[in-house]
Amino acid sequence: MILEPIHCPNCDGIEVIKHGTTADGKQRYFCQSSECSRRTFILQYTYAGYSPEVKQQISNMAINGSDIPNP
Repeated sequence: MILEPIHCPNCDGIEVIKHGTTADGKQRYFCQSSECSRRTFILQYTYAGYSPEVKQQISNMAINGSDIPNP
């Protein structure tokens, strides 16, 4: 059995513990690092719009005034 540490997506720390489950049954995690501004997170979101990567892309598109990125 191989245990891979969970990294916080905000601070990239490994001081992470399980923190219950969501209503959908997904595992919720809690970052114990004192420098972390975002303490709880989920690794696999049901709706892609909740993921930090998509939120960043939406913010960039809003700031730059673009509608849809070109493929």
